[in-house]
Amino acid sequence: MIARAPPPLKETMTNPQLFVEVFPIRAEALPPLHAYRLIMSGDELAQQNARRIGSRLPGYLRQAFSGYWAWIGGRLVVDAAAPPEKLAAFVVDLRAAFPRQFAPLAAIEVDVGWQPAPLQSADWLVRGPLTALEPTILEALARTVFSIKNTRVTREYRMRTWSVGGSPALSVSVVSRLLYEPDLQGYAATLADATEMIGLWVADKQTGLQGEIVRLVGLLGEQRSRLRALTSSAAMQEIIDAAPDDHWVVRVASGIRDFDYVTDALDLVIRPDDIAQFAINKGQMDRALHLKPAAHAQMVKLVSDVVKESGLIANAYHSNGAAHLFSTLSPQFSLQWGDSRPRPYLRERLAGDFTAYGAALMPEKLHHQPIRLAVIDATSTGAKDFLEALRRAAERDATLRIEIVRVRDMRVISQANLDSAVRLLAKEDAAVILACLPDETEAAEEEAVNQRYVRLQTIGRALPSLVIHESAMQDPAQMPHLLMGLLARAGGAPYLLADPLSYADWVVGLSLFEQQKREGSAITGISRVYQSNGHLRYHTVAGDFNATGQGIPDDLLARLLPAAQLGKQRVLLHIDGRLSREAAQALGRREDALDATFLTVELIRAGVPRLYALDGGRIGPPAWGSLFRISEAEAFVQTADTSVQPLHVRAEAPLKIEQAVESILAFTILHYGMVAPSKLPVTIHQTESIEAGIARGIFPAKLGGETAFWL
Repeated sequence: MIARAPPPLKETMTNPQLFVEVFPIRAEALPPLHAYRLIMSGDELAQQNARRIGSRLPGYLRQAFSGYWAWIGGRLVVDAAAPPEKLAAFVVDLRAAFPRQFAPLAAIEVDVGWQPAPLQSADWLVRGPLTALEPTILEALARTVFSIKNTRVTREYRMRTWSVGGSPALSVSVVSRLLYEPDLQGYAATLADATEMIGLWVADKQTGLQGEIVRLVGLLGEQRSRLRALTSSAAMQEIIDAAPDDHWVVRVASGIRDFDYVTDALDLVIRPDDIAQFAINKGQMDRALHLKPAAHAQMVKLVSDVVKESGLIANAYHSNGAAHLFSTLSPQFSLQWGDSRPRPYLRERLAGDFTAYGAALMPEKLHHQPIRLAVIDATSTGAKDFLEALRRAAERDATLRIEIVRVRDMRVISQANLDSAVRLLAKEDAAVILACLPDETEAAEEEAVNQRYVRLQTIGRALPSLVIHESAMQDPAQMPHLLMGLLARAGGAPYLLADPLSYADWVVGLSLFEQQKREGSAITGISRVYQSNGHLRYHTVAGDFNATGQGIPDDLLARLLPAAQLGKQRVLLHIDGRLSREAAQALGRREDALDATFLTVELIRAGVPRLYALDGGRIGPPAWGSLFRISEAEAFVQTADTSVQPLHVRAEAPLKIEQAVESILAFTILHYGMVAPSKLPVTIHQTESIEAGIARGIFPAKLGGETAFWL
């Protein structure tokens, strides 16, 4: 079924109009499609190679037959049927020409009963007719490229396919990238030691594939023939042929795969963490990479206009033309403070309510012990007066005592200096590391650079920390928020949900990290177990080694999801990212073992189209709780009204998408000590810092407790 295309977006005089970077595919753009399956010969290994062989075939088929060929869902899909006898001859010729690659391929046969699903139709369009538009799209984006000192700013587009209400659609997103000028080879020529390239982030000049340099393979003179044989791209072979013998070949890790390149084939990508190393002006970098919503929308329009003019897509989905797909959930949460009376949640009243009514949960130890702080002072004027004001405010407004156990002054902020400071302060018997930082630019969709450094060094070691910037230190109105943050990181809870979620007894954030080893994979999991009123009861970090690569060990989940608390309970699981098939099967076994009911919610951050609001002629973020519904169980959800980047939420039946969204919004308001709203619920907050600590080997191998060190 193809949905009716929305009319053009027009602003009304009523509520803000919502629109999303997703476009319905026109029915007339999709011709009848034909599918072919591969017949493999040989052993079981040959059968397993079907996917690898199938992904290579479209390029050869396009040369021999008409139509757009693509490998989709285990089938070769094309818009022009190929005669069976010619396909048979094609297979014979292909095996003769490339015996190593295609020996297991016995035949290509038509799949008579195949009908394309909406996603498959959309995939074919993106991999077929849309490829012809790429030069025009790149030409449009090239007009937005500009240079700043040592770098140039480029724009790249991404297309992703969706099924919206059972109809094929695609999203268009534009990302900005900062590239060092001239390129990686130009930078390598300035290095005294070539090993300094290890750890740099690079991009393939031809395909845009990005990754990290993990190894120097050797000089091109020794590697040229091998490197040339690895690619079928004529453009890449020209680069390899033209490069001198003394240029390096480097290994680039991208995802789970490694690729070898000569340095001439790579651009050097500048990340926010690299600005000091490459002498980049931070303000110019922020303006180039962190576009305002209206600028983002205009970039997407440059791309989508090209595709719309070709007749392939209609106007973007918007609330005027597809009202049934948009809504704003505005749950009215009530909070429980120290006096146990429910009061409505209003972000602007949190500070006053905390001062007036006290904390909902105060650890017994804090009645007779101070909160011990270790301080990093990186401010220009020093934090001495502020720390004294903090001590007095804690006693006056929160009946808390503060003790400063050590202050580490820092004049230059860098990852190395912060690493040294945190390692030193970790030796102190402190409940919280308080980092006092100078003001810095913070993009709506990500943390400021120095703040991220602190998170990586502290949370990456499972050390509770709190960051405050210099302007906030001079604002008395921020003091209650700071005190709430310190209390929460010391084991307390300033407030809880007065009305627990009615459909769950527990809400558990579950994150799983897998590190590939030579003998198998090391799997680490962290579970953050909350009661449905937001009370953190415990967290557990556990690891296991899977030598067989057969999925998630049952013993690991038994440690992360213990029977003592979760047996026979309704457990709502906030899963960080997509749930793999193996993990889903393991959770099913654990659910049966516990005789519990698992309600699974996947929270996906990567590759999510942006959601906008048009209000008074201005384009900005939608209201908190706004959503674009993809299906009955899937939606893009606005969880912070400072950004146009929503979360992709998927709920598993019997949980309704509205309940999944409510649970996420409820647990985003439990970020004690944060004035600005957080995009993520506390159940999966700072997962990337924990994962980075695990990868570096600085995170504790086993950990358990009741303190939310990830806040």
